[in-house]
Amino acid sequence: MEEALSNYFIDFVMTALGTAVFALIGFVWRISHKVSENSKRIDSHIELHTKDVNQVNRDIDMMLSKVDKQGEWTTNRMMSIAKEMPRD
Repeated sequence: MEEALSNYFIDFVMTALGTAVFALIGFVWRISHKVSENSKRIDSHIELHTKDVNQVNRDIDMMLSKVDKQGEWTTNRMMSIAKEMPRD
C-alpha cells in the first residue's frame, strides 16, 4: 500500500513538473513573440514619424523658397515701377 502511494505521488510530481516545464516554455515563447511584435510596431512608427518629419521639412523649404522668389519678384517689380515714375 505504501509503495503504491509512493508510486502515485511520484507520478503526480512528475506530471506536475512536466506541466510546469511546458507552461514555462509556452510563457517564454509568448513573451518573446510579443516583444518581437512590439519591436516591429515601434520600428514602423519610427519610420512613419521620420517620413512625416522629412515631408514637413520639405514643405517648409518649398514654402520658404517660394516666399524668397515672391519677395525677390516683388522687390524687382517695385524697383521697375519706381524707375518708371516721373521725377519732379
